[in-house]
Amino acid sequence: MIGNGIRSEEGHSALILQAIADGGLSFAAQWIHDVENIEEIAYAESLARVTDSDGIVHTAGTFVSLLEQQDRWFDLDLRMLDMVLSALAADATLVLGCNLSVASLSHPECFAGIVSRITRQPELTPRLVVEITETYPLTGAAIECVKMIRALGCRIAIDDFGSGFATPESLLQVATDIVKIDACFIRDNRPSREGRNSLSYIVGFAACFAPSVVVEGVETESQLEAARMAGATHVQGFLLSKPVSLTQLRRPEGTAGMRGVG
Repeated sequence: MIGNGIRSEEGHSALILQAIADGGLSFAAQWIHDVENIEEIAYAESLARVTDSDGIVHTAGTFVSLLEQQDRWFDLDLRMLDMVLSALAADATLVLGCNLSVASLSHPECFAGIVSRITRQPELTPRLVVEITETYPLTGAAIECVKMIRALGCRIAIDDFGSGFATPESLLQVATDIVKIDACFIRDNRPSREGRNSLSYIVGFAACFAPSVVVEGVETESQLEAARMAGATHVQGFLLSKPVSLTQLRRPEGTAGMRGVG
């Protein structure tokens, strides 16, 4: 059984890599909504998708770990950044978030490629939100890289805060514009003896470090209300909008922007 599992994983990895080589990499976009006025949009997160030769669409969760294991993560980050920048250049109304891993930021050659792409089109930086995904701890050279990207004019978001390596220490290391609370905290929101709940505590903590706090994974009206009561400024999740292609992306009535973020 283990051998079959390994072969299956290797086969899936080969399928994904071939699909990317054949131009099958794309992204879907999902809106981030203002918690008080859900028609008001902050930006859209760009979520990697790979379409294989059979037309099957694979979401990032099914292939990112495989690319990490084979040191192909860097190529994915650079390709995604290229696509996001192209989309921003083609539509002056878009504000997009692009995920960049700490691993990519820590890799000198990859980081040089990131900076080169961003500085080539400096007029796009006010509409680019760089979402830091912490598959490794945010330390050393990666911290300086994040500072440099922010100095170029991009906004910085810490993604999936509270899970994995996205720890409170991360917020102490770099100036951050946006903290995105991992979906596990809205799914398992526990009451405290003082009458508050675990979500309100982590949102309150994040708000000490960033003007905008996004609660991810909002799928029900009760979860939306919990995020609002916890003090979040923004929410993201299937209740409000699902990831769609750019051609399907339609901005709800309202203005784009994040409170407290220039």
